[in-house]
Amino acid sequence: MFTLEGKLTFINIDQSYLKKLHDACSEVYYKSSGYENKPYIGILLNKNDRKYVIPLSSAKEKHKSWKNVNKECYLIYETAKRSNMGRDDIWVAMGEDNVKHILSVLDIKKMIPIVDGVYSRVNINPEDKDADDVKKYKDLLNKEYSFCLKVIDEVIGKANKLYDKQMATGKVIKFCCDFKALEEVADK
Repeated sequence: MFTLEGKLTFINIDQSYLKKLHDACSEVYYKSSGYENKPYIGILLNKNDRKYVIPLSSAKEKHKSWKNVNKECYLIYETAKRSNMGRDDIWVAMGEDNVKHILSVLDIKKMIPIVDGVYSRVNINPEDKDADDVKKYKDLLNKEYSFCLKVIDEVIGKANKLYDKQMATGKVIKFCCDFKALEEVADK
């Protein structure tokens, strides 16, 4: 049974660890460069004292057609004014001037086991010395964090169902990580 371990947090994961997981299961989010600062959310603990984390994925055009919630993911969004949207923002009209501004996706089916020593916590607190791009990024992380706090119990429930079903049946659904294979890598 997954539960939240302590307080909800964002982490970055060591690239060499992600590569090892990706080598065992191609569904693990990994690129040889550019993923150094990819945030993962939460540290979940299951009945076997194994920690898991759920990745956040950047908003993409394809997410416009997705439901806000399904068995395997959550769209993280905010309601905003159409006039405030930038050229690269991903949004869907919700009325005359309101839009659903899609910030990211919490991708439960891509959750991975994590071990101590291969991750670091992300500081999402704005600081005076932060450069403008860092301030903007921390603002995004804070919006995502606030959204996740509201749905964390549902996320944990979905993570439990997905994990338990895969472990009981041995069947890995399409686009889902193979938890058993990843746990074997984590144990090494």
